[in-house]
Amino acid sequence: MFMVEINTDSLYSVLGVAPDARPVEIREARDRLIEQLREQQRLQPTNRDELVERQKAINAAGEELARPARRERYDRENQHLRFFAVRAAAAPMFADGADLVTALRSAVADHLDAAGVPLIAASDLDRVDFAADLTRHPLLDDRGEAGMS
Repeated sequence: MFMVEINTDSLYSVLGVAPDARPVEIREARDRLIEQLREQQRLQPTNRDELVERQKAINAAGEELARPARRERYDRENQHLRFFAVRAAAAPMFADGADLVTALRSAVADHLDAAGVPLIAASDLDRVDFAADLTRHPLLDDRGEAGMS
């Protein structure tokens, strides 16, 4: 599955895990992030309040996702975030905004296609059937007529 940011953090992106991560992977990710935050608190005591808030968010995400019943409810209520949440490691590949838009459109198209929803082509580059295109183009449609030697 491809994951893309839509400016909303899911609990999965808070922990940096995939939506299909096992509970043990979720706990390990939470523990690793908490350990990193504690190290930052020791090195940067001036940012303590910010780091404490982040630690609370990480603990809350870990608690919600580590418990099967709560995770099932979260997934049901936030299905849109499961498919379009960013993993921290994926963010640098979107240096150009056009790349992000292309990736987002591709992810949405794949998701809708899997759900059986037909998509209208965004441009001629996406089209496969040009039978309905009646637009005349001088270089393609006027062969042998004006200007061709």
